[in-house]
Amino acid sequence: MKIQFKAEDFFNAYLILKANNEAFIDSQAKNPSSSLKKIKTIGAHPAMGVDIVCLAFSVELYIKDLHYAIKGKTPRGHNILKLFEGLPKHIRQVIFAHDSISQNPFITRGDIFSVNRFNDTYTAYDRFVDQIKSISDGFEKWRYSYESGSLHYDVSFALVFIEVIKSVAGKVRNDQL
Repeated sequence: MKIQFKAEDFFNAYLILKANNEAFIDSQAKNPSSSLKKIKTIGAHPAMGVDIVCLAFSVELYIKDLHYAIKGKTPRGHNILKLFEGLPKHIRQVIFAHDSISQNPFITRGDIFSVNRFNDTYTAYDRFVDQIKSISDGFEKWRYSYESGSLHYDVSFALVFIEVIKSVAGKVRNDQL
């Protein structure tokens, strides 16, 4: 259960940072004469990227919590895709088949960021795995964003993925899976 609490801590940190960023952007939009160079107070600058790292880390920890619910122990490592692939096959299938995942528009034949957009062999499950991989890559790259160029992962997918993982972990704990 400790890992679940840490996952929630990082998820809450994401929510707080996201709210701070939105409030900052709103305040700048309402006051066009203010300049970032003039503002020197804590919380007056957006924490862009830090929120994304917290969200990705919470995904990692929620997956580890699901491992703990299933096996009583947590795997090591930060590769979110490997952690997901380390789950039992039937659990991965339950996650993918969940209505929030299977009926969502991000599980399509690619998008503007996908090199597989027009590939006939590219399945909805491949797209699902690509979404997880982009969160995993994002977790690593966003921590060192000053070393990278363009960084992107679908926050909407990450939020839905977390809710599904939490739901499945709850069902495992209640012996419903």
